[in-house]
Amino acid sequence: MSFDSILGVLFALLGTAIVQQATGLHPLPGMNVGPGLFPTIVGGAMALLGAVLAVQGWLTKADPEDDAPKLFTWFAMGIVLAIIAVILAMPVLGFLVSGTLFAAAIVLLSGGRWLSALIFSPIATAAIYFLFTSALRVSLPHGILG
Repeated sequence: MSFDSILGVLFALLGTAIVQQATGLHPLPGMNVGPGLFPTIVGGAMALLGAVLAVQGWLTKADPEDDAPKLFTWFAMGIVLAIIAVILAMPVLGFLVSGTLFAAAIVLLSGGRWLSALIFSPIATAAIYFLFTSALRVSLPHGILG
């Protein structure tokens, strides 16, 4: 069994578990969208695409592992560290501050310049904030902004 097949099965199982847990989250009274919508979408996509990866890995011939890209790179480690940092910082700094810093870090890790990060990050964070608070009526952490 190839590495892709194993990884695909794991993703499909994890996605299924996420969907199972997310369907148990009930919306608050007066809310159009419940807290389980986004996890259900993500879990469903993980389950579907994990199953596709498992089937593709099973059907294709195994390539030599030397040709496969490295799993642990500085870029991948930077992304994981940035995600951990934003998870820890969001309750304290709030969504707007930590989201802007996170977006800037991703731009810089991806090879972007400081000017691009300074322009893109607040715009993207504000758009996401507006989408969640106004359109979906989901409360996001305020942090230091009160």
